[in-house]
Amino acid sequence: MSFAEHMIRFVVHDLGEEVPGEVRVVPVPHHLAHAASAYYFSGFTNATVLTVDGSGEFESTVVWRVKNGEFEKVVSLPTYYGSLGLLYEEVSWTIGYDHLEGPGKVMGGLAPYGQRSKYYEKLRSYFRFDDGDYPYYITVDGSRPRVLKDADYREPYRFISNSLFNGRVPWDPPRGDLNRDAVDLAWAVQAITEEAMLRLAEWAREHTNEQYLALAGGVALNAKANMVIHYAKLFSDLFIFPAANDAGTTVGAAAYVYEHILGGKMKRQRLRTGYLGPEYSDDEVRKVVERSRFKAEYIGDDVNEVAELVSKGYVIAWYQGRAELGPRALGNRSIVADPRRADMWRVVNNIKGREWWRPLAPPSLLVEGAGKYFIDPVPHQFMILMFRFREGMKEVVPAVYHVDGTARPQTVAKDENPTWYELIRAFKDITGEGIILNTSFNLAGEPLVETPQNALKSYALEGSTQYTCRGGG
Repeated sequence: MSFAEHMIRFVVHDLGEEVPGEVRVVPVPHHLAHAASAYYFSGFTNATVLTVDGSGEFESTVVWRVKNGEFEKVVSLPTYYGSLGLLYEEVSWTIGYDHLEGPGKVMGGLAPYGQRSKYYEKLRSYFRFDDGDYPYYITVDGSRPRVLKDADYREPYRFISNSLFNGRVPWDPPRGDLNRDAVDLAWAVQAITEEAMLRLAEWAREHTNEQYLALAGGVALNAKANMVIHYAKLFSDLFIFPAANDAGTTVGAAAYVYEHILGGKMKRQRLRTGYLGPEYSDDEVRKVVERSRFKAEYIGDDVNEVAELVSKGYVIAWYQGRAELGPRALGNRSIVADPRRADMWRVVNNIKGREWWRPLAPPSLLVEGAGKYFIDPVPHQFMILMFRFREGMKEVVPAVYHVDGTARPQTVAKDENPTWYELIRAFKDITGEGIILNTSFNLAGEPLVETPQNALKSYALEGSTQYTCRGGG
C-alpha cells in the first residue's frame, strides 16, 4: 500500500500537478476491476458478467451476477487448473511465439488454417465439462481446481503443451511456409477455448438467470470465441469492454471505487465510442508536417479525394482525432485500403512487415449496411466480435475475407465518428460497397502510432507507395 501511494505521488508530480497532502489507496481485486469495466459501461442494470484471463491474484475465471451495481460472485475458477489464458499462452509458445505475442496471432490468423487432429483430441482429454460445481476445468491428474498460493501457475499448462508437442514447432512463423503441426495446434487450442467459453456462457445463463451478458479479461479479446457466444443466442444482448485486457482494469477500478467507496453514481449508459485518448490540433499537426521532408496538401474535411485514392488501389495512412481506447484501430489511427482487391492482403502485410498468412479481416463498414455482408450482425464498434460472412461475399471483398469465412468488423455510425463515416460513405458512392479494409497504423511489433511525429515516422518507414491524410485536418 505504501508503494502504491509512493507511485501515485510520483506520477502526479511527473505530470506537473500539485501533489496532494493525503493520498488514499483503495485496493480493488483484479477480477472485480475487470467485472466493473464490463458492467458499468454495458448499459445494463442487471447482467451476467464473465471475467476470463490468465490470472488475477489466484483466480482465472469468475462468473458474476450484478444487480443495480451490486456484484455477487457466483463461481470462481482458480488459476491452477482453471486458466484458459495461460493454456493459450503456453500452446502459443510451443507453436513458436512469445507469451504475450502469440494468442492474438494464433486466434484469428493461424488457427483457421488448421483442422481437427490428434492435438485437439489430446487437449480435450484434459478438460472436464461435466462437474456440476464448475462450468469447466482443466486437469492433468484428476484433481479439481484449487488455490495454491505458492505454486507455479504455469506448471500444468506447460505439461499439457509439452504433451501435445515436445519442445517448439520447427518452423519460421514470420517468413516460412505454413507448418502442419503449427496450424493444427493453433486450431486445437482455439477450438477448445471456444468450447469452454460457450460452456461457461451456458452455465452462467443457467445459474444467474439474467438475460444480458458482459465480458472482460484478456480471453474476452478472443473475438472468435465471442462470435460463438453471439450465434448461440443465449442472451438478449452482449457487451464486451473494448480494453478487455489488463489495461481496462484501471477503468473498472475507478468506476467501482467511485460508486462503492466515494458515494457517486455511475450512469447506466452503453459505451459506444473508444475515442478517449490524446488529440492533437490541426496547428500541431501542420507544424510537424512542415518540419518534415514530405510535400503536403491541406484538404480539410473533404474526404472524397481520399476515397477516390483508396478506390484506385492506393494504401492510405489515416490519422485523426483522439486515440482509441483498447488494442484496435477504429478509424483514428488506421491504415486503409480497398477490400475489393484481393492483392491488398499481400500489399498491406508487406508494408507493415507482417507474416504473409496473417488476415486483414478487420474491415470497417457503415452500420446500416452490415446485414449485406454478415449473417445476423449487431452494431459493434470495437472489433472484438467476429461475424460470419454471407454467401458470395468472398468474391465481393476478398481482401477482408479470411479462410474460415469470418471477419472482425467495426460498425460505424455517423454520430460516433463523422469523418470516418463519411470516408466509408464516399467509398460506397464510388464503388457501391460501404466497407473498407482497416488495419492498425503501425509496423509489425510496434504499438499504434500516437503523436503526429509517430505517424510521420511510421509512414516514412512503411515506404513511398502510400498517401497520408489527416481527416478533418
